Amino acid sequence: MLIPSPTLPVLKGRFPFRLGTTSYILPDAIAPNVRFTGPFVDEVELVLFESRFADNLPTSKEIEELSSLAREYDLSYNVHLPTDVFLGHPDSRMRRQACDTILRFYERTLPLHPTLYVLHLEKNPPGDTKHVNTSDWQGILLSSLEYLLERGMQRNLIGVENIDYPFRLIYPLIRELSLGICLDIGHLLVQQEDLTAHIEAYGGEIAMVHLHGVAGQKDHQSLQEISHDDWHIISEFLINYRGGVSMEVFSLEDLTTSMERMSTLREDLWRK
Repeated sequence: MLIPSPTLPVLKGRFPFRLGTTSYILPDAIAPNVRFTGPFVDEVELVLFESRFADNLPTSKEIEELSSLAREYDLSYNVHLPTDVFLGHPDSRMRRQACDTILRFYERTLPLHPTLYVLHLEKNPPGDTKHVNTSDWQGILLSSLEYLLERGMQRNLIGVENIDYPFRLIYPLIRELSLGICLDIGHLLVQQEDLTAHIEAYGGEIAMVHLHGVAGQKDHQSLQEISHDDWHIISEFLINYRGGVSMEVFSLEDLTTSMERMSTLREDLWRK
């Protein structure tokens, strides 16, 4: 495909945290996306959401190419593990399949030395009639997470993301297993949650921030869609933050305007 000429501000190495974006800015494979964004950011979030498609798991050859690109552009990676698996499913066969899928993606990408593996603890698939109460569901999730750790996943590389239910339901599991947190600010905004309360509650355990705006009820939009008040809260948190920040958008237009807003954050950080 014809790749557009980059017009992005160079923000690589400009913040006390690692600034990144997704591997799906261009409607193309991962490697062309890394080549395109590599000169401008510190890190790329490898978007591996869908395990049901065989080509979503990078081949060994693709992993070698990504390793080479990381050296060429002085990049790191984080990996967003599949979201179409259900570690809390009441059916033990479904849970084992989910765990094995997560491990397959983890092991394949481990040679890239990711800074973090972002994990969703999804609810049951849409239309699934099986149901367990919250306490039983938490116990099942704990068992699945322990299985993943027993099979070799490194707890310091796992960041559990807040999704579409109250994060307090799974935080005890994160604390018990000493896992990290991926704070998805866009999810909090679309659910009209209190940003300050979440930052104050979990700030010291946040290993990754997913940053995106909300337009109406649609998230993963440009950072320009974040209100002035919410941007101020985010900015104040990022001043002393040292983890990863992924502008979790999926188009060149949204990335361009997002990086323009991040440029203003850079100025704010310098003034402080």
